[in-house]
Amino acid sequence: MGEFAGICGLSEAEFAELLEYGVLPADTLADEQICFSREYIEPVQTAYRKAKDFDLDVCAAAIFMEYLIEIHQLRNELAALKARITGQ
Repeated sequence: MGEFAGICGLSEAEFAELLEYGVLPADTLADEQICFSREYIEPVQTAYRKAKDFDLDVCAAAIFMEYLIEIHQLRNELAALKARITGQ
């Protein structure tokens, strides 16, 4: 968890607070460590940067992050569908 927070530019306390909102899907490994997908690094970094720019509280940042993650996932799905269509 600390490594992911550091990569995203957040302190562990800030990251833990965001996790309380349940925005980031996480996997628990066999040794009880929490693992996050790399695909969430960019949305987390962007949301955190915008939260600082606009002086947003953690709740607003979490909502913003949730939308960024959803947009990111939809863009990936669209790209995959376009690839399937052009590949046929």
